[in-house]
Amino acid sequence: MFDPQFPVPLIAMVLANRNGLWMLAGFLLLGWVMARMTVQRRKRNVRQKGEDRELQRKIARDRPTALPLSDAPVELQRWQVAMFDLQRELKGELDSRIAITQSLMRQLDQRIAVLQELQENR
Repeated sequence: MFDPQFPVPLIAMVLANRNGLWMLAGFLLLGWVMARMTVQRRKRNVRQKGEDRELQRKIARDRPTALPLSDAPVELQRWQVAMFDLQRELKGELDSRIAITQSLMRQLDQRIAVLQELQENR
């Protein structure tokens, strides 16, 4: 098969027929896909480590903030502001209704006192 005086490299033999070419192309494609997967996996690991470090920093911060939920997302902060506004409006309505009820109770007590006086005078 091989003449020791004239060695033929293995790649030259593989390239000599079509099946060998297809096999070489397959191995090259497989190597490229595996290298690409390895690079993507490393990128994902680096990104995940960065996110983990950021999360650990947030957890490690034990300093309470002056405002509740000040580090919350914007949507949550807007919802919180809307709830505070609603609370203020409802409290105002309740306070006015309580004041009206107290006024009516005073008037009722006065009328009851007048009726009792009239009944005693009879």
